[in-house]
Amino acid sequence: MASLFGAGFAKDAFEIAFRIPNLLRDFFAENALAASFVPVFVEKMQTSDRRDLWRLANNLFNTLLIVVGGLVVLGIIFSPQIVSVIGHGFKGIPGKIELTTLLNRILFPFLLFISLSAWSAGVLNAHNRFFLPAISSAFFNLGSIALAYLTYNFWISKGLDPVAGMAVGGLVGVFFQFLVPYIAVWRMGYCYRPYVNWRSPDLGRVLKLWIPVVIGLGLVEIQVAVDTFLAALLEQGSISWLSYAYRVMHLPLALFGAAVGTVSLTLFSKQRAEGDLAGLASSIRRSLRTISVLLIPTLFFVIAFAQPIIRVIYQRGEFTSLDTSYTAQALILYVAGIWAAASVRTLSVAFYAFKDSRTPMFVNLASVVLNISLNLLLAFVVLRTRRFRAFAFATTFCSFFSMSILMTLLKRKLPGWEACDHPLYGLRVLAAAVLALLPIYLGYRFYFIDRVEGFLPVLLMLVVGFVLFALIYFGLARLFGIKELGGILRRR
Repeated sequence: MASLFGAGFAKDAFEIAFRIPNLLRDFFAENALAASFVPVFVEKMQTSDRRDLWRLANNLFNTLLIVVGGLVVLGIIFSPQIVSVIGHGFKGIPGKIELTTLLNRILFPFLLFISLSAWSAGVLNAHNRFFLPAISSAFFNLGSIALAYLTYNFWISKGLDPVAGMAVGGLVGVFFQFLVPYIAVWRMGYCYRPYVNWRSPDLGRVLKLWIPVVIGLGLVEIQVAVDTFLAALLEQGSISWLSYAYRVMHLPLALFGAAVGTVSLTLFSKQRAEGDLAGLASSIRRSLRTISVLLIPTLFFVIAFAQPIIRVIYQRGEFTSLDTSYTAQALILYVAGIWAAASVRTLSVAFYAFKDSRTPMFVNLASVVLNISLNLLLAFVVLRTRRFRAFAFATTFCSFFSMSILMTLLKRKLPGWEACDHPLYGLRVLAAAVLALLPIYLGYRFYFIDRVEGFLPVLLMLVVGFVLFALIYFGLARLFGIKELGGILRRR
């Protein structure tokens, strides 16, 4: 995508157009739906027959279809008004608001399909099936990339910006992201029924958990909207640099952090339903240690090699060396917080298992206020150049803030919980990761940095460097008594 559209007019328009339905995503999709639906569904699996179970599933499916479908229709109708607010900074650039509106109307149905996909994922996760929902999320990216390349000349021949192909491809991809896990649910015995009962006690329990989660996530989305509004006021390309960096940062976060959180919700909910608090505390500790041994070394490698990583992924076509430099700076600031961000997700899941969605909501509120304040202070008062860096730094700072608060508050739920275990264990992993990375980084900094050019040589350098780093880290982990890494490798 970077080679086709670079970081500027078209890509900025796409990012704003996609961000608008994506702002509503967490209200109805992965996080909110999982936090409210899975605990109730898991408990019902232990107390009810399959007929009642599928009745709840159908009731929720049809509720999403009605509510989210209605929002999609309204979003398409009022797209010009919404875009003019969120993309206010585009008004001085001819044609940018109009392009953003077109892309937004194409992408708005994304919200419906991603919400129904989250419903399918919740049912599968409750049955301890995690692989298919995890890989199906790749369909959106595959669709947007494939159709952007395949239809590039078609859109030009029609007198339209070829970034429209990226929007159409994303919509096709998210449809398959819903369809594939839905078929898996159907094969488990589910049969669709047009059943809607908004007075159902089971649906009421889901909504009771869902409302605080939505409020908390809504606060985060308000922050994202404010950030987008503010970033649009900065130099052109700021939104794209942040977006490109965020996507690279999100890869290890999704692979390790989100995966651990998804699996943990089902496990934590079952242990809480059975009253096994000692087992629950042990499971939370093990999940957090898994995050530490996987993400801390990953984030240090990405920080050390941010520049060549961005160069390999993006630098071709319209994406210049300046774009690489600025995107790498944003990536360093973003990726420094992935350990804390993944920990926040797992700690929040622990509260959801107790059917307490209010505590994470209030922590989100404090984090959002802090984040917006930091963005305003840093981007418009402290920094004079490259002000986009303020947004990445504030995100990381607030992740550590939220993690610290949730670790402390969890003690009230679990008397056997030791809040200091996670940061102390993280420091041990940190020491092993730094020592393992040091010779690799010094070799790059003092020898390879000026000698390796071109896509394949830089890619080979990164691959070999990461393999050597992983081998040294594994050896040092055993020396430092980090036994969990060996356990993870044996389980795999």
